[in-house]
Amino acid sequence: MSNSTIAGAFAAGPVAKWLALPHDNPDFAISPDDLALAIERLRATPMAPPRPVLVLAGYRAWQIMVAHTARRLHDLVGGPGDMFAPLAYPHCGDIERIARLVVRHVEKIWPNREPHRTTEIDVVGVSMGGLVARLAAQLPLEDGQKRLRINRLFTLGTPHNGAILAGKIALDRAAKDMKPGSPFLDRLNSTLQTAKYELVCYARLNDRWVGATRCAPPGRDPYWVSGTRVFSHVTITSDERLLADIALRIRGETPIARKASRPPMD
Repeated sequence: MSNSTIAGAFAAGPVAKWLALPHDNPDFAISPDDLALAIERLRATPMAPPRPVLVLAGYRAWQIMVAHTARRLHDLVGGPGDMFAPLAYPHCGDIERIARLVVRHVEKIWPNREPHRTTEIDVVGVSMGGLVARLAAQLPLEDGQKRLRINRLFTLGTPHNGAILAGKIALDRAAKDMKPGSPFLDRLNSTLQTAKYELVCYARLNDRWVGATRCAPPGRDPYWVSGTRVFSHVTITSDERLLADIALRIRGETPIARKASRPPMD
């Protein structure tokens, strides 16, 4: 069963109710009825996003999963379909190579004449995708190379502070870079203060792959919500609370989440 199939099966109905592990966050509070009304309003009042939106996949994830997330965000925001694009890289296990691929891809679909940076975009980074985006925004400039110009970076379950699973199993360079305390993460986090984009981090409790407490860089906290009994990390892109919050922020409207705070558990 693919990740997208799992996410779809767990997103609604009796299965979703059984899987849910309620843990209220007063800073990210919305009832199911109010969430349904908010989503209905968003879909009924489409607007063009202020800039293109790129959805980056997680570690070894397939295109179908991020394509679904991009479509869902388009559904909640509005505007031309070509303003939303997904990108996956399931056969690559090197974050730096992927970051350069991202820059080339953005330059291809949303070209920019400026010599050293791409068109300004918003990015939704799923898991490792958030690290890819951060690196792409600070790549060394080589001949013909550009940096990714990000306005806002939304990360979903991104191991800014390392992943639990990578600390146990690391089969390639990307996985090694996601180990807690890796030189890669130390370098990336040491340069965050000079980043020129807004970073918005999201986490889900009971995330046994990354860990909710690791989903923001050192000194920062994520916006967190309750998780599920199993597959809490894999199904994070099916969480309507998170997608609605991102859509509201893209549209320039008042988000659901009021304050980032430290998750009470992983």
